[in-house]
Amino acid sequence: MKKNFLFALLCLVASASLFAQKKNSDNSLLWKVSGNGLKKPTHLFGTFHLLTNAYADTLPGIINAYKVSDVVVGELIIDSTIQAPLMEAQMLKGTTLQKVLPDTLYAKTSAWFKEESGLDIMKLDGLNPMTVMAVVMAITKQKYFPNKQGEVQLDTYFQDLGKKDGKKILGLENIEVQINALFKQLTLARQVELLNETFKDPGSFKTIINTMNDAYLSNDLNALHQLMYGSTYKPEEMKPMLDDRNNHWMQQLPGLMKEQSLFVAVGALHLVGETGLVNQLRKKGYTVTPINLKN
Repeated sequence: MKKNFLFALLCLVASASLFAQKKNSDNSLLWKVSGNGLKKPTHLFGTFHLLTNAYADTLPGIINAYKVSDVVVGELIIDSTIQAPLMEAQMLKGTTLQKVLPDTLYAKTSAWFKEESGLDIMKLDGLNPMTVMAVVMAITKQKYFPNKQGEVQLDTYFQDLGKKDGKKILGLENIEVQINALFKQLTLARQVELLNETFKDPGSFKTIINTMNDAYLSNDLNALHQLMYGSTYKPEEMKPMLDDRNNHWMQQLPGLMKEQSLFVAVGALHLVGETGLVNQLRKKGYTVTPINLKN
C-alpha cells in the first residue's frame, strides 16, 4: 500500500513493523571515508531537514567529525542568493490555487488551514500545490513539534558554524537543480494529483512527521529509504530527486576529498541505496565506515 505523499516530501526538504526491523552496523547517519589515496578522512552526515542544532549538539560524534574537517559541504550553499529563484519557482503562473484545485480538494485544504492555523487559504492563492504541501508540513511541524527560539535547521547550522570558524563552504549543486527536482519536473496537473493524495487523510499529518522523526532518531536509514520508495512518487519522478543528484555529486566528491577533509552534510536519503553516496564511494575503492554518533 502506498504511503501518503507527505512521507516523500518530508524525506526530501522518512507502522510498528517498521521499527521491528533488525538494525545493523551498516545503518548509520554518520560515516568516515578513508583510504584510496586520501591524505585526510572525510565524514558524511545524513541530515533531516526538520531537525535543528539541538539534535546535533547532544552527539559528540557529529561535532567531532565537524571539528576535524577543513571544509563544510552541503547540497547547496544556503544564503540569500537562493531566495529569489526559490520564491519564483513556488508561484503559479497565470492562474490561482483556487482555479487549479478541484472544488472538493480546495474546500478540504481550506478547512484544514483554518482549523490548524487560522490561516485563510486565499493568502496562499498564488502558490503552486507543491509549495502548499510544504506549508502544510511546516505548520504541522511547528504546531506539534515546535523548535525552541534560536534553534537552527541542521544543514544551515553547519554552514553557519563553518563560516564562523573560518572553514570553506561548498555546495554540490545550485538552487536550479533542486527547483527542477521539486517543481519543474512535475506538471501542474501532477502536483494537484499529489496534493489530492495527501489530503485523503489530513488527520495523519502529525503521525507521519512523528514516524519519520522516530525513524531518523533511531538511525534507521533503511526505514526512511523504504518509506520514500513506498510513496506515491513514480520511479521516473524519483530519478531526478535522488539518483541523478547523487551521480552528479559523485563526479565532484573524489576530487574535493583528495587534498582536504570534508564534512559533507546532506539529506540522509542521499547516503543509502544503490546510488547512495556510501555505496558509490565504496565502489570507487574508498573505505566507508559507520561512526557511533555518541562517541
